[in-house]
Amino acid sequence: MKTVLLTGVEGFLGQNLSREFLEKGWTVVGIDNASVGKNNWLPDDVIFKKHDICVPYEYTNFEYDLIIHLATKKIPRYGSISEVLRQNTIGLMNMVNFAETITAKFVYLSSSDIYGKNVSFSETSDSIIGQPTFSRWSYAISKMWGEQLLYSTQNDFNFNIIRLFNAYGPYHALSWTAGPQSVFISQALAEKPLTIHGDGFQDRAFQYVDDAVDGIMRLVDSDFKREIFNIGNPNELITINMLAAKIWKMINPDLPVKLTHIKPSDFKYEEVKSRTPDISKAKRLLGFEPKISLDEGLKRTIEWQRGVV
Repeated sequence: MKTVLLTGVEGFLGQNLSREFLEKGWTVVGIDNASVGKNNWLPDDVIFKKHDICVPYEYTNFEYDLIIHLATKKIPRYGSISEVLRQNTIGLMNMVNFAETITAKFVYLSSSDIYGKNVSFSETSDSIIGQPTFSRWSYAISKMWGEQLLYSTQNDFNFNIIRLFNAYGPYHALSWTAGPQSVFISQALAEKPLTIHGDGFQDRAFQYVDDAVDGIMRLVDSDFKREIFNIGNPNELITINMLAAKIWKMINPDLPVKLTHIKPSDFKYEEVKSRTPDISKAKRLLGFEPKISLDEGLKRTIEWQRGVV
């Protein structure tokens, strides 16, 4: 039986990936500092260890075949820049050191934010980062630092990188950490105005979590080494205004849509206008093809979220 170590297991992807690995017969060991996710959402069969990845990891009661590094501090819209930079760099460095020691295969969950303000989103596109006075870029920089760290390792270190685009679904956080859809659903269920940052004309391509998990598992099962793959759903591009209106109408079909916009001057944040994944590499090499429509994915997510808010 194979064993996987998931960092950030209480978070959105950890919750969903742990279920997938268990279903496939893996032993799942998960660590988390319990800052965002919920331990009581985890399957009982997950072997959970509370651990801060900024402290070196030394739990070797198992022979790990695979480490998937999910733990991350997100864009600090209202949080600490220093915490984003510290946790996303020190934490990754500690887990890479551990993986090198035990010679485990390593998968790093990077982010589409690494492309910054570029309008091209293939794995070979450049990263165009904004000014350091805007806190949102701390996350993108920390992810680029992580990718650079991995490519600085010895050539025999077996790692791959996934740049994930706008995943959503059951077990996502009930806050902006999870993205706008999470907050919109909670607000619509309470019949409160949906809060949109900026003018709402920025667009994103949302992918349901089952598709994201499928892409990750395809990479896990492959023989690729030291490669980067975009995983996303370019078929579901939508503006944030349209997403908010869609969610409102799915929950409150008989009520007029209630939206409220927060002006950019109200927060120190720079919005990216558009981001659509180029997944041609994942299609060609992994056979990855997203299948779940936005309408179906939102329907499943709303049904789940009704039970937890």
